[in-house]
Amino acid sequence: MAVGGLSTRMAHSDAPTDPDPDRWTVAVDGAVDDPQSLRVADLASMETVPVSATTDCDGDRPSERWAGVRVGTLVDRAAPDADASHALVRTTDPDFTCGFALDRLRDAVLAVRLDGEPIPADRGGPVRLLVDDADCWERVKWVTGVAVLDGPPGDADTAQDCVPAGD
Repeated sequence: MAVGGLSTRMAHSDAPTDPDPDRWTVAVDGAVDDPQSLRVADLASMETVPVSATTDCDGDRPSERWAGVRVGTLVDRAAPDADASHALVRTTDPDFTCGFALDRLRDAVLAVRLDGEPIPADRGGPVRLLVDDADCWERVKWVTGVAVLDGPPGDADTAQDCVPAGD
């Protein structure tokens, strides 16, 4: 669905019916030598970094305190191919994936905490992607995977439809 040239799919996606952090996993796979499958507890036990960010698309909400693991840390653990240049972030919404240049995604954070607590489902939990200087649709909710790619994702990047015409 599009409104004013913008896809509204992610803004209107429903939260997953069973976002239980004890069963939730995030895969790091694709163009890697050692694919990973990490539970929320695995992510929370790794070295986390604090992030002050707003996830409000209208900019009305003040910055909040998030914490999580840098995507680059997870990608490095999975041993990306030498030609790896991009990644596709997957969610529970089968109609939404968001592509990134791997260099940009490395500094992004897979957040597992909001104000010191597990992230509620209505805020994108249990795992949410936070990217510096991100557009609204790039702060991906309900992350289930990061697929490392040897080139741009092309049509697999459904978020590209979110970019306003001319941008």
